[in-house]
Amino acid sequence: MRWLTGHSVYEAHGDELVGAEPLYRYGIVMEVSKVDPTAIVVHSVAPTKELRLVILSDDMDEIDVLSRGDKIHGK
Repeated sequence: MRWLTGHSVYEAHGDELVGAEPLYRYGIVMEVSKVDPTAIVVHSVAPTKELRLVILSDDMDEIDVLSRGDKIHGK
């Protein structure tokens, strides 16, 4: 999966600045909240190569699922 962290370039559209070139972070979903199914824990690698866990919310973050894991039948 990936989520938007900002933009490297912005364009002026009238009175507004609009992000033109998005910056993304990438990670693997480790857990989905049982209390709030829009909240997930993601394992990611920072640009400095350090590992970290990030909590994201589909309500507040721009999240894209790039691929879905196969479901294991019977588990």
